[in-house]
Amino acid sequence: SHSFCEYLELLFISSMVVKVVFDYHWYPLYRMQVVLGLKHTSIAMESCLALPQMIRNYRNETTEGLSVVMVVGWVAGDFFKLCYFLFSMIGTGDSGNEGHNGPINNNNNVFALGCLLSIFFDSIVGIQMAWWYPQPAAAEWKRRILRSVRHWKTNKDDNNAGEPLILNNGQKKKVGGAVSSLCRSLLITLIQWARGV
Repeated sequence: SHSFCEYLELLFISSMVVKVVFDYHWYPLYRMQVVLGLKHTSIAMESCLALPQMIRNYRNETTEGLSVVMVVGWVAGDFFKLCYFLFSMIGTGDSGNEGHNGPINNNNNVFALGCLLSIFFDSIVGIQMAWWYPQPAAAEWKRRILRSVRHWKTNKDDNNAGEPLILNNGQKKKVGGAVSSLCRSLLITLIQWARGV
């Protein structure tokens, strides 16, 4: 086991070595290649953040101590990052493009691929928690969600209790009791989980 001081020493020495090598050798000669290399390396490293957890879960055959909320946060955060990068690739007119129909911004394609890799690793950790090595808290979440879905399926035929919903073209559509039943069941499940029931 290493101490925190050893970690700080390693961080300081490696930072100094990288600075000297980049400032006096690589950067003046290969400026853009160095910047692109750092960009791609940092994206690849950030995309693999869940990989050590996934390997640890596999070796120990358990997800003990891993928070369901944390893993859901990983997946949601990477999904929202992916959406951001995909939408910014289309071009919004903020950076000199011709609006929504303008050219595609290819600067973010590496970021989008990194987000896809992150979502893949995060999802594997989620699958480990839910099916391969479930812990009691995750098994309880799974049981409650399945119960909510079963409740929703049994009540989805109640389409007369819906409220009118106005669509974009002015037509009204009934929102059936199935959607409200599913939302109500999931909300009750979340409240019970928060209370620890």
